[in-house]
Amino acid sequence: MTASIRLPEAILRRIGSVPLAQDSLGRSEAAVYEAGEFFLKIAPRDTLRRAALMQDYFARRGLSAPLAAFEQDDSRDYLLARTVPGKNACRLLEDPAWLSAALGETIRALHETDAGDCPLADCNERAAEAYARETGRPFGEDLSPLRKDALTHGDCCLPNVFFDGRRFSGFVDLGDAGLGDRHFDLCSALWSLGYNLGTKRYNERLLDAYGRGAVDSERLALCARLSLYDL
Repeated sequence: MTASIRLPEAILRRIGSVPLAQDSLGRSEAAVYEAGEFFLKIAPRDTLRRAALMQDYFARRGLSAPLAAFEQDDSRDYLLARTVPGKNACRLLEDPAWLSAALGETIRALHETDAGDCPLADCNERAAEAYARETGRPFGEDLSPLRKDALTHGDCCLPNVFFDGRRFSGFVDLGDAGLGDRHFDLCSALWSLGYNLGTKRYNERLLDAYGRGAVDSERLALCARLSLYDL
């Protein structure tokens, strides 16, 4: 399949003659391909620059795989990164009690990461913009309770969290990551857990594992409404 996709030379030098296999899992608007020990994203020009920046930032903190290359041509972006070992959480549903606790612990560890030098701190604003795009109207509630209190993934759904065995191995799909309110990640994780399991009975276990003392129920509900999640 490599021959049917015209790739920048810098990308070709890294993947060589390895065939590309398209990955249809997840909801990213980018075309995603597996290429041996790498994954490749291709999207319209200037839409993956943020993802490349945060891929590198997360990797340097041991939270994702290294960025291998970011290239552009006249019309497209090309993001090449090492694959994260193991399986995404969608493929680990056979033990929901373990999975829900593991997700809570993993997200809490992300939010406890020292991210004082994070290059992007606009996640709350991006959430409000996404709401307006989705609904065709601005969010009508007061957003002042929101905080920028954590390094957040921005789309912390099960396909984007990987475990190697029972050990967290990394996050993927980092185009919405940056500093923001931690409750956005909790909202997406809770919604995705319930959606994939077909039940919300393990949501409380995730919150217990995350740590109830760090959860503000009012901010969680506000983030859920802003993100259009029914928790």
